[in-house]
Amino acid sequence: MADRGLILVVSDDDAGAVDDLRRILDGGRYDLLTAGGGETPTRAALAHEPDLIIVDTALEHVDPFDFVADLHRHGQGRDLPVVFVADEDDTEMRVRALETGDDLISTPFDAREVLARIERQVTVSRARLALRKSDANFRSVMESSTDAIVSADADGVIRSWNSAATTLFGHTEAEAVGRKLELIIPERFRDRHRTAIHRVSSGGPTHVIGSTVELAALRKDGTEFPIELSLTTWFLDADRYYTGIIRDISERAQAEERFRSVIESAIDAIISIDHTGRILSWNSAATRMLGHTEAEAIGRQLELVIIPERYRELHRAGLTKFTETGEAHLIGRTVELSAVTKAGDEIPVELSLSTWTVRGDRYYTGILRDLGDRKAAEEALRRSEEEFRAKEEEFRSRNAALEESLQQIGTMQDQLILQEKMASLGKLSAGMAHEMNNPASAAQRGADQAVVVFARLQEVGMQVGRLGLDHAQFDRLAELDALASERAYQPVRFAAVERSDREAELEEWLEARDVPSGFELAPSLVSLGVARDDLDELGDVFSDDELPVVVEWLGLKAAIYALLSEIVVGTNRIVELVRAMKTYTYMDQAPVQDVDVRSGLDNTLVILQNKLKRGVLVVREYDRDLPAIQAYASELNQVWTNLIDNATDAMEGVGTLTIRARRDGDWVEVQVEDDGRGVPADIRSKLFDPFFTTKPPGQGTGLGLAISRSIIVTKHHGQFDLDSRPGCTRFTVRLPMDFEPNREDGEPEPAPDPAHPPEEV
Repeated sequence: MADRGLILVVSDDDAGAVDDLRRILDGGRYDLLTAGGGETPTRAALAHEPDLIIVDTALEHVDPFDFVADLHRHGQGRDLPVVFVADEDDTEMRVRALETGDDLISTPFDAREVLARIERQVTVSRARLALRKSDANFRSVMESSTDAIVSADADGVIRSWNSAATTLFGHTEAEAVGRKLELIIPERFRDRHRTAIHRVSSGGPTHVIGSTVELAALRKDGTEFPIELSLTTWFLDADRYYTGIIRDISERAQAEERFRSVIESAIDAIISIDHTGRILSWNSAATRMLGHTEAEAIGRQLELVIIPERYRELHRAGLTKFTETGEAHLIGRTVELSAVTKAGDEIPVELSLSTWTVRGDRYYTGILRDLGDRKAAEEALRRSEEEFRAKEEEFRSRNAALEESLQQIGTMQDQLILQEKMASLGKLSAGMAHEMNNPASAAQRGADQAVVVFARLQEVGMQVGRLGLDHAQFDRLAELDALASERAYQPVRFAAVERSDREAELEEWLEARDVPSGFELAPSLVSLGVARDDLDELGDVFSDDELPVVVEWLGLKAAIYALLSEIVVGTNRIVELVRAMKTYTYMDQAPVQDVDVRSGLDNTLVILQNKLKRGVLVVREYDRDLPAIQAYASELNQVWTNLIDNATDAMEGVGTLTIRARRDGDWVEVQVEDDGRGVPADIRSKLFDPFFTTKPPGQGTGLGLAISRSIIVTKHHGQFDLDSRPGCTRFTVRLPMDFEPNREDGEPEPAPDPAHPPEEV
């Protein structure tokens, strides 16, 4: 039965003391297991995990007290209580039994005394076992943590210190335990620390316990660094203890400083708020635009600072709705709104809003751009065009004045085109940042885990070195190492259930042989394709003492190679994205050069991957022998970006996008086709007009197609056509293969190819 106690009796007298004990315990809560005084049968009996050992002091072939001392020094008998049996008249044996063992039973036996003493010692044995398991579990959690975990008593004396703390602070566990916490606290903070410890220990309020705070800590080499501390307090009997989880945030602090530098140098206002609308950050551009200083704005409600009163209720309702449902109308878009300055004036602004979370709390960041100048420019342009149409005859006689006005208009148009390019760059940068975040996070996680695994591998490697292996065994290790390296990139795949069964089987094998952290090693071994039979086969090469060390070494090798492969995959993805962006922008290259149109299209698709992957199927139809052409490479990529981005919007993020590139005589032809709703016939004639857009307000400037057509027709002397019907909208770009970049802008466009007349748009 599972609740019955098991008692091991070591005695030479099978017919005497053992029978007496069996009669006393017969029908009770205990089973008896016997072994002679020899070491081998006793150790075999210990494999049954008894709760108590009873040793007869009358053993003939071995000194019972030396025998018990040896059991306590080695193996499974280390923590088992020992009760000696001695004749009540043998005073010397009784005294030695009480000095060496945990209790004494005198012969002749008294049944009640025997049962009472056995009951007490079995209870002690089980308590020791539970305590040992609890301590092992706690230590396992401590050592598996990647964060430093440090415990101290009410006097500030360090009581526990994990390996991550050694890595973080430089002090070993032996160096730290027993010393004051001032060991890791910068000197300027020590008085404040002692005061806080005294206040809490005296029943005062706790300011830090139960929360996460950022502080400074001190390494063994005397350097300070920023940390994040989560502190808890607990009691053992009446004594108070503290446990802190400590994380190095040096890189995060540097990143925050860099981020602060970026937002302070921005020409746009950048404002962050929490989910209640309370302002958390406010840059210098916000002060210049809205009049409030950072000190005046931080901590106040956004609606009371910059939102016109008539919009405040909508603002509150929008925050509440997004918090409750996740449904957002403004987040991820650029919209035009009004803001109120400190002086009470309303100004038009362009808002780009994003949201982010930290530990479950939601925050919002808005980038505001003052549209006053742009609105004024647009209004001036509109008035100028109206006046031009109304006074066309008058301006013919005033050519000089007209040229001056046209120069002003051209300047304003250049500014608007630049703003359009910057808006496109902002969208592309946001998409690239999102695409890079996933592989960067994966590589960072792999690196963090690899540090821990590598430290353990170093320890196990030294253990392997001390085994004194022969050449054949070292050759076997080399084979295992090669297998781990190969399988890191080509792991053995199993179904979920089969993998779980294999891991459980290996974990049982590892635990049976006292291999440390078997539950952590088993998944790595299964990924290598190692089965239980394979581990048993290793027993033919390595001894029982060597096998656990070799198996642990193999599991750690597999884990470190797997983590390194994850890092390689993540960093390769980042390199691929950076290479695509650099090629896309033609950074550090001449404006006009030989251009492979297919490469430009592919790089544009990579840059826009974040938008396309939501539900757009991309079909590429490229001629294999398509020649390179002379062109303004960066500006061609701007055309591909506008066409692909517009096609994706037209399909509302779901559909088939077909990209074609082919040679047609002396022309290179590119087609961008989508299966969206098509362009209505009544607006096709306006589609290439500046500022005309079919997108909602704030989502487009209406300059993209106008700029693209100008790049193709005016700058490259090519052709730009549209063919659209429901379910198929196709933009066709034709570029001359004999393009000469030294032609002056404004030269008349070449005659269209009669075989491909441009379609009226």
